[in-house]
Amino acid sequence: MRLKDDGNAIENEKLECHEKSSNTETKDSTENLLRMIWELVVWPLILENSSTYFSVEEYRQKMAEICALYEIQPVKLSGLLIAMVAKGLLTKHGNTYSIHSRHMPYMQKKISLGYGRAVKEVYTTE
Repeated sequence: MRLKDDGNAIENEKLECHEKSSNTETKDSTENLLRMIWELVVWPLILENSSTYFSVEEYRQKMAEICALYEIQPVKLSGLLIAMVAKGLLTKHGNTYSIHSRHMPYMQKKISLGYGRAVKEVYTTE
């Protein structure tokens, strides 16, 4: 019996590899955007307000400033606030967003809380 040579096998393999790479890049890109929004918008809003929450309007104003400063299209950053809610970093109550209870000591002491530490605090069960 003779095996049939499939000339498309290499191309298929390349496509599969590219799809995996593309998914990984998308995930990494989203994480980088979440990090940027947390560190440049969300956490500074919390510290500026000396409050555990902020309104959607305050968020939009801060986002507009950051987008103008870094020349980023706001459309590229849409949905990230909801992603933070899904991760447990924020909770939504009507027109306001609140930080996780484990972030409150950082806010009270006016300590800079990076995205990585914020995520660890949410998922740490001690």
